[in-house]
Amino acid sequence: MQINSGQEKPRFSETLGGELKQGWDSWERLDARLESFHILKEKGFNFVEWAVETGIATQNPESKKVFNKLFDCGNYLIFRNYLLSKRSRLIGACTCKLHLLCPFCASRRGVKHSRIYKEKIDFIKQESNNQLDLVFITFTVKNGADLYERFTHLRTSMRALLKQRNNQSNGKGTHKTEMFKLTGGVFAYEFKRGSGSQDWHPHIHMLALIPKASKIQIDVLKQEWLDITGDSSVINIKYADDNAYLEVFAYALKFSEMDNSDRWDAFNLLRRERLISSFGDLRGVELPEEETDDLIDTPEPFTDVLYRWCLGRGYGDPTVISNT
Repeated sequence: MQINSGQEKPRFSETLGGELKQGWDSWERLDARLESFHILKEKGFNFVEWAVETGIATQNPESKKVFNKLFDCGNYLIFRNYLLSKRSRLIGACTCKLHLLCPFCASRRGVKHSRIYKEKIDFIKQESNNQLDLVFITFTVKNGADLYERFTHLRTSMRALLKQRNNQSNGKGTHKTEMFKLTGGVFAYEFKRGSGSQDWHPHIHMLALIPKASKIQIDVLKQEWLDITGDSSVINIKYADDNAYLEVFAYALKFSEMDNSDRWDAFNLLRRERLISSFGDLRGVELPEEETDDLIDTPEPFTDVLYRWCLGRGYGDPTVISNT
């Protein structure tokens, strides 16, 4: 397999750092988590301020509803502090579930999806006696001025490539594809303005499993992609580490990196589209809708504490609301 072995790592938000590492829920990390949540909440608040100043927040009943929910999101958090294991879990929060607009909800969804897929992938690799590698693949199409047209072009192209894989897996047709060598994968669509231009740059980030004995012929895969897209042969593939999970599943958080007008326009164009998909061994993974952490199944005593957000101060002193 021709893989870029350089030191460049997939980009991901600093607010997600540490959430996949051992001890992510320890008491020692609680202050760092609260600071991260404050940063995300403040980004959302600043976006609401922009919408109010420009009149977008009140231009129609639907917009008013959206921005009221976004304004309230993250106003309070409830943590359960387990007194023996000294772990702390987010068990309650005011959330808007507007993941393409809200940095807080986007971050929570990205972290939870990362953890679930990491558990699934680790299990599959263990079942294979560690005979599978995890790779990080990026697919792109030509930049363009029309965001929705470029998105549908990219989506149609990936569906065509995966259809070729499925046909080969099922013994249909005579066309062979390098994608057949992947036993499973999960991917997300991302969007940003192209470097040095105002055109949209849509792309796919994918995590995929491949047997150690198999080799991807990258030049062959690039030609397949060009034949399908008609405008791009740009594919990059490298071995994946834990950061790659966050790069894939932080797709919604990337919307907050757009300028405000682009962010609002992209939200309205793509809010009803499915921006994450999977195939092969990674199909059928159940993904939670809640932004809170999972509870710990333990009889140990705990204390529940409430944090309220204040502009310029973040999440202040906690209020104990229950204990056992």
